[in-house]
Amino acid sequence: MASVALWSFAVFMASVFAGLLTGITLTPRYKGSVRALFWTIGAVAGYILAFVSYSVNLYNDAVGILGLSGLVCIVSQFLYKDSWSTKLSIALMACLIANVCTFMFCGTADTLLGPILGFIRESPYDIPNLIFFIAIKIVVYAVFSVLYVRFLRKTLHRTIEAVGGKMVVFLPALFISVIGFYVINLVSNGVGIYPDSHWFFLLYITVCVIFVIEFWMIFYSINQSAKTIRTTAELNVATNIQKSMLPCIFPAFPEREEFDVFAAMEPAKEVGGDFYDFFMVDERHLAVVAADVSGKGVPAALFMVIGKTLIKDHTQPGRDLGEVFTEVNNLLCESNSEGMFITAFEGVLDLVTGEFRFVNAGHEIPFVCKRGDTFLPHRIKAGFVLAGMEGIRYRCGAMQLEAGDKFFQYTDGVTEATNKKNELYGMERLGAVLRKNAALPPSELLSAVKEDIDLFVGGAEQFDDITMLCLEYKKQMKEEIR
Repeated sequence: MASVALWSFAVFMASVFAGLLTGITLTPRYKGSVRALFWTIGAVAGYILAFVSYSVNLYNDAVGILGLSGLVCIVSQFLYKDSWSTKLSIALMACLIANVCTFMFCGTADTLLGPILGFIRESPYDIPNLIFFIAIKIVVYAVFSVLYVRFLRKTLHRTIEAVGGKMVVFLPALFISVIGFYVINLVSNGVGIYPDSHWFFLLYITVCVIFVIEFWMIFYSINQSAKTIRTTAELNVATNIQKSMLPCIFPAFPEREEFDVFAAMEPAKEVGGDFYDFFMVDERHLAVVAADVSGKGVPAALFMVIGKTLIKDHTQPGRDLGEVFTEVNNLLCESNSEGMFITAFEGVLDLVTGEFRFVNAGHEIPFVCKRGDTFLPHRIKAGFVLAGMEGIRYRCGAMQLEAGDKFFQYTDGVTEATNKKNELYGMERLGAVLRKNAALPPSELLSAVKEDIDLFVGGAEQFDDITMLCLEYKKQMKEEIR
């Protein structure tokens, strides 16, 4: 009976160790005295269960491994504030650590040293050996508790915080790991591999190495998922910031009757390199910009912010747009260590005269609809891209718009949209849908074009940002007589 009591206590210590790791990791719901009381009640119940189980069969570890692990999981659910999946994950992970430490270090140390020191004579369940085994456990658990607090606990806290306490996806692997220890123990006992067998050490050192690797893989997957979630959250913030930088309130100038303008940008990734802009240069001049940064993702988005800011800041009343792009190009070249570039188009409409002055830095050919009749491509000579080479001089062009005319500009994500047959959307199809919907106001026109692009692409993946801008010159502005 003394052997059963000591063996029950030795096995019971693993659950105490698991409970300790669980308690120092999770967020307390009650004060320390309450937690201590409930853990004590659980410990007493656990020891009684283990003692009864081993009294019936000394070689059956069902209660010793699974039952006591379940008890740790149940108690932790009531005493801590974290989400249920977090509490269960940490408890199972603690049980897994306790089992690995027990079998890899405690069990194998006892198997190697017990016979040498004379503690094992007839059976590993001899009282001197059980006392020695308990002493080994105390040392091993104390060392690993310190290592856990020093190296692992903070990382677990960061991981739990990163996944928002949603640990459900990791529970199956942890369940299997804990149950796996019992199954292996059951099989080894069934074939006669006990602590006094020379196969015991080789079996359990191999098993524990496997479970250490598995534990590392579980923990690694949790951290990778946490990084992914954190990156996704950061990209969502970046997406919102980028959207807030682009004019997104329509109608943009409800008080102005002379024009209507609408634009839209749909990034291929969370953040894109395309951008558009429109703003009043002064009371009678409206500027519109459409541009495309080389590359995708965060680097392109950051370069987009720089380009958009510089173009807007340097567009001043009466200033030649060629000079604007010349200066912007030189400034972009100075801070372009990544070798990126921007294709850009800027136009400024004189609301009094209808003169539309523009500059094109390697951008797409725009479409112009005269008097609401039909859209035709307006073939203008494109200059070199921005940030491609310092010292490039850009020239300003001009066209005349009349009341009722529309101007449509876009990025190459429109014409290069690709379907599953690897066919390009193309300018011809774009021109056709523009002509078909020429009578629509800018907002409805862009919606019609986007619907046609989606119809063409079908379920194919979007590889490039899609940006469109439409300006309608509705009526001439009356010039004030001074």
